[in-house]
Amino acid sequence: MPICRHCGVRISKFDKDRCPICGELEPLKDVKSDTIEVTSEIDINERDLLFKYKPRKRITLLLLSMLLGWTGAPFFYMYYKKMGFIWLLANLIIFAGAFSAFYFPSLLSLPLSIIIPLGVLYISNITLGLIIFFRKNVKDKNDNLLR
Repeated sequence: MPICRHCGVRISKFDKDRCPICGELEPLKDVKSDTIEVTSEIDINERDLLFKYKPRKRITLLLLSMLLGWTGAPFFYMYYKKMGFIWLLANLIIFAGAFSAFYFPSLLSLPLSIIIPLGVLYISNITLGLIIFFRKNVKDKNDNLLR
């Protein structure tokens, strides 16, 4: 049933001149009352249907975040392209800042000034992967739950 655009009460589609509750004139103006045929059959062998829905897996997301997390691969996997680019850029900036903080004051040698920031980035990306892996109701960009 459609609802009145003024008071939000469900009214009959025959009350399109005046709302019986609030008295609003033309309460159904610009209100869609389209219905969906829920009894129609879906052909599960349809080629387009098979390629549209590809459920994402939690274990793949965890492995991507452990191995390639700094590249934003987990976010690209869940179709969050913008967040993937932001994550990649943030990791590069954090690595460059940590490297310069350890190397230029001559606190550490070159190998240690590279290994320590990389270790911090890998630990943070593994932590992110574990958080996503154990969270319930995680959805991708297409609003599908992870398996």
